[in-house]
Amino acid sequence: MPQSKKGKYSSRLSNTRKQGTHGSFRTHEGFYRMMIESLDGQSIFTTDKGGVISSWNSGSEKLFGYKEKEVIGKNVSLIFTPEDIKKNIPKKELKEAKKKDKVVEERNHIRKNGSLFWASGLIYPLRDEKKVHRGFTFILINRTEEKAFDKRKDDFISTATHELKTPVMSIRLFAEIVEQQTKKMGDKIGLESVRELNIQLDRLTALMNYLLDVAKIQQGKLKLEKTFFDVSVFIHEVITVVKGISTGHIIRFTKSTPKEMYADRERISQVLTNLVSNAIKYSEKGTKVIVKSTHDKKNIIISIQDFGFGIPKSEQKLIFSRFYRANSAIENNISGIGLGLYVAIQIVKAHHGKMWVKSAVGKGSTFYFSIPIKTK
Repeated sequence: MPQSKKGKYSSRLSNTRKQGTHGSFRTHEGFYRMMIESLDGQSIFTTDKGGVISSWNSGSEKLFGYKEKEVIGKNVSLIFTPEDIKKNIPKKELKEAKKKDKVVEERNHIRKNGSLFWASGLIYPLRDEKKVHRGFTFILINRTEEKAFDKRKDDFISTATHELKTPVMSIRLFAEIVEQQTKKMGDKIGLESVRELNIQLDRLTALMNYLLDVAKIQQGKLKLEKTFFDVSVFIHEVITVVKGISTGHIIRFTKSTPKEMYADRERISQVLTNLVSNAIKYSEKGTKVIVKSTHDKKNIIISIQDFGFGIPKSEQKLIFSRFYRANSAIENNISGIGLGLYVAIQIVKAHHGKMWVKSAVGKGSTFYFSIPIKTK
């Protein structure tokens, strides 16, 4: 829109024939309609409080195949799959959006011709100037190609990792044979080399296991074998193992009233080991790492506190993403590929638990995870 020397905006949408101010242009209903229609690469539409569609942009027409006149006045369940409608997903998402002020939408949707596509986006509650709830806004984008690419990538990683298992096992077997022969010969230099080889094999095995876990998570195949076990005994066991690997830190464990956890012990051990190991990696030698277990009426809560580099607020949500590495890891040359926390939070979520972090740069971080309490 051309701007005059006086800072006025010339607009056909102005209420008068004269040059309208920027404010009058913005508040005109036509401006918002034009803005929404210009985003024809995205489906943007609104519903009333009950989910009845009240507006429908050109991007929605392209994505779903319905003309505006075909959907206005119809319920938003029109674009949901029969399976999701049976699960009452449309109503649940609107209820959650109203409660949380925003809900992430990621699922298959159905077009007018019956074909499915993977969409991602957001649902926001619509409120007027008096903060009264009037309806909802949907913003959706077609992610089918990206979803398919991610699946091919995950399938490749899974296949390649499985194929690597056999040669790695063979290398480990030959390393054990060489270690035995080297001990008999009294070759100290050779023995040290074999030990370093085993350390690198352990790292490679850990990486392979992470990649396999990621593939299972992405495919929804992460299985849990839940049992009851004593939390305090379990934490002591994990700390003992970690201490054997790293002796440069003081690891302390404090607990509240003893409590049993109902979970997959091996998987929760994987979570706790990762968090304690990270606390060690991201703090100076000689500093403390404090592990605590508490509980409330609904959850057992375990926290791991370090006094290390800390995490900027801008990174605190990103660190749980796949392959994300914090700047402090890069700056301090800390090894890793950014999968540990991603796998850990997915394991916790699979237990219907939560994971979060509190941190300040230069003062350290405290990671928490909670697991719902279940009685025998």
